[in-house]
Amino acid sequence: MNPFKYGDPVRGEYYHERPELKKTVMTFIENQIHVVLIGPRRFGKTSFVLDLLKSAKEQHKEVLYVDVFNVTSHRDFLNQLIHAIAYNATWFDKVKTWFRQLPAHFRPAVEFEPGGTGVQSIRLSLQAHKLDDDQVKQFISGTFDLLPRLGKRVIIAFDEFQTIGQLEDGGWLEATIRSKLQMQKNLSYIFSGSRHGIIHDMFNNPARPFYRSCQLMDFPRFGPEFSPWIVGRFGKAGVTCSEDTVNYLRQLVDDTPNYVQMACFNLVANEVQKVDRAQVDAILKRMTKQNSYPYQTILNSLTPVQQRVLRLAACERSEVFRKELLEKYEIKTPAHVSQAIKSLVQKQILDETTRQGTVVFDDPLFAIWLRNEFSPHPSPD
Repeated sequence: MNPFKYGDPVRGEYYHERPELKKTVMTFIENQIHVVLIGPRRFGKTSFVLDLLKSAKEQHKEVLYVDVFNVTSHRDFLNQLIHAIAYNATWFDKVKTWFRQLPAHFRPAVEFEPGGTGVQSIRLSLQAHKLDDDQVKQFISGTFDLLPRLGKRVIIAFDEFQTIGQLEDGGWLEATIRSKLQMQKNLSYIFSGSRHGIIHDMFNNPARPFYRSCQLMDFPRFGPEFSPWIVGRFGKAGVTCSEDTVNYLRQLVDDTPNYVQMACFNLVANEVQKVDRAQVDAILKRMTKQNSYPYQTILNSLTPVQQRVLRLAACERSEVFRKELLEKYEIKTPAHVSQAIKSLVQKQILDETTRQGTVVFDDPLFAIWLRNEFSPHPSPD
């Protein structure tokens, strides 16, 4: 078996523990302080939250994980929330009773049936019930009222929570969740998000419902302990790799755990016996070539100035306003650079942590692809 995994949240032996961070977050949760974790995508937030919920469940707490990344409406949110609740077989009787207490016009199409292992499960469809938006809102409110009944201590995690703040509902869903959060004394909430600007505004703007209601925490990068762990994982496959080489890989992918594991997975899959910097360069070039079509599609969707600014940012990496560099990449003025960067941040191509003179890509592999395509000194095959 390949000792590395990527893509989906990693668990078990494939997950590198964050004991200090887990202890800190659990201390807040135990003291009824709700937590907001903010960090870039692919940084391991979901894996961390799932590991924390697993530990909480082992301590006899009830846990609920709701992914709201693709939510675009109240109905989407309700579907995600209901399915997350229904997924937990230990809540079968409580959920079954609750559903049957609902008014007929609110009841989703629900079937209670034994699962393949003899465990009862819930199958439901809200789409067939044709609720209007006001009814969906009432159903959402009622579902939140169910949550305290699920156990003496309940921890609920909402992943990619900034999506809620982007719904065009005048802040209704934010205000509803905030009001429930205030009243539910046996519940603790964990919110995670990848859009710094949106999350900070949701929780720091006095005009927003969640204003100063939670403890905000920047999700940290892995420390130096991550590199020897990666070296040890290589050892399980009989592959030799130094910590210095792992550090080099981490730097190239902006310390993104998902991409570290992806590169390592591919190195093992390609039967590399000894990993050095040249092997790292080669596997990253191969990985980015596999994404050439989507990357080229992104590039083609941009204006010529935005394309040039991206090439400048990827190939030069710093001092992007320097006069010689503007001339090299045929950009007229620093104002054109600033305007392009602002637009690229809005398009989520550049990260919100981008500041004057320092550009951070949302997808580090995209930056590597740009360097390989447009740098005068591309990395070797």
